[in-house]
Amino acid sequence: MVRRLFIAMLLATSMILGGTSPSIAEDRDTSAFRDIAVGKDYRLRVAAALALGRSKSPGARPALEKALRDAHPAVRASAATALGAMGNPAAVPALKAALDTEPAPSLKRQIQAAIERLSKSSSKARFLVSLGKFENRSGVKDAMLGSLLRQHTRSRVAQFADIEIVADGTDVAAAGKSRKLPAFTLDGSVTQLSKRHGADGIGFAAKVEYVIREMPSQTLKGSMIGSAQALAEARRAKGRRELAQLQSDAVAGAIESALQRTPLALEAASGSSVVPSGR
Repeated sequence: MVRRLFIAMLLATSMILGGTSPSIAEDRDTSAFRDIAVGKDYRLRVAAALALGRSKSPGARPALEKALRDAHPAVRASAATALGAMGNPAAVPALKAALDTEPAPSLKRQIQAAIERLSKSSSKARFLVSLGKFENRSGVKDAMLGSLLRQHTRSRVAQFADIEIVADGTDVAAAGKSRKLPAFTLDGSVTQLSKRHGADGIGFAAKVEYVIREMPSQTLKGSMIGSAQALAEARRAKGRRELAQLQSDAVAGAIESALQRTPLALEAASGSSVVPSGR
C-alpha cells in the first residue's frame, strides 16, 4: 500500500522579511524517492529521477547521485539530466565519478553536459556560507538529529545558485575577502519535535531555527524559523521504521520551510546592520 504523507509548513522567517501565511502541501516526492530506489520497472525509476530533478526536496541530490549507478542506462541518463537541471554544483564530484565508469559514449556526453552546466552555475555565487554549530535542542533523545539537520541544510542551501557553501574547515571570512563576496556562518538547531496523534492521522511536528552570523565579526544578522508536520494514516504508521521516517520527514519539512528564502535573508544581512530576531 502506498503511504500517504503530507507536510504542512509554516514559515516564520524573522529577518526583515516578515511573516508569511501557513501553507499545506502534500508531499508528492515520497513516491519518487521510493520508486528511484526500489522501482522494479526501469521506466518507473526514470520518471522518479525526472520528478526529483524538478523538486526541491532535501535528499533529492543524493538519491539522484546514487541513481547514476543504476543498472539501466535510461535511468542513469535521467539522473544525470536531473542533476544538471537542479543547478547544484555539489553534484559535480558524483557526476565526474560516473563519467569515469560509464561505458556508453552517448551517456558520457550527457554526463559531461551536466558537469559543464553545473560548473558554469558555480560562478554565479553572490554569498559564501559556512555551516557552523548544529544541535538538537528539542528535548528528544536522538543522537542523529544534529547530523540530520546539518546534512539536509547543506543539501538545501546548495540548491541556490547564488549561494556557495564552503568546505568544512575553510576560513569563510578569508575566502570572502579573497573573492570579494559577503561571508556568513549559519548555525542551526531543532527546537521542537513532538509526536502527534489525532483524527487526521499520526506523525510528528518539528520546528527548526537558524541563526545568521556575518563573518569575521560574528555579528548576528538575523534568524530563520520553519515548522512542519508529517502525518500518515494511523493504520499505516504502526511500526518503528514508519514512525522514524515520519520524524525525519517532519524535520526535513521544517528545514525546507525555514530555508526557502535564504538568498533574500542573506541579501538583507549583507546590506543591513543587526536585525532584531523578533517572532
